[in-house]
Amino acid sequence: MAEFSPHSGVIKNRQHVLPLRVYYEDTDVGGVVYHANYLKYMERGRSDMIRGLGISQEEMLKFLEPDDIKFVVIRSEVDYVKPAKLDDEITVHTNVAKLGKASLVMEQEICRSDEVLAKGVIKVAALNKENKPARISTKIRDKINVVIKE
Repeated sequence: MAEFSPHSGVIKNRQHVLPLRVYYEDTDVGGVVYHANYLKYMERGRSDMIRGLGISQEEMLKFLEPDDIKFVVIRSEVDYVKPAKLDDEITVHTNVAKLGKASLVMEQEICRSDEVLAKGVIKVAALNKENKPARISTKIRDKINVVIKE
């Protein structure tokens, strides 16, 4: 597993936790986070989790190895519970709810302290160089097992 840098989060209790701050650019005129930005926060959480598990999406996109894949979002559901606001310190919690042969289902929460602000379920497919579904290799599966929800 790769080392996490201070800004890329940590794995605790089988989930990745990424701290973020809400900036002015994230908000609408009322100082509330614009709804689409929650998806961006979730993407950062998933990307930093994958990187921290030692899976280099950048390297896999070169398709130099026969089992290289790329991950693409094929479904997203988000429930907005409470608004995040300008200058809030928030955390993105990410874990894998299901690891299929060629897909992952990730559950994510965005929180302010212990308060849930948004919940998301994101399904990601693994595709090969030709953009066809591809089996997730044992090497990658073993790394992902660290964050599978119990």
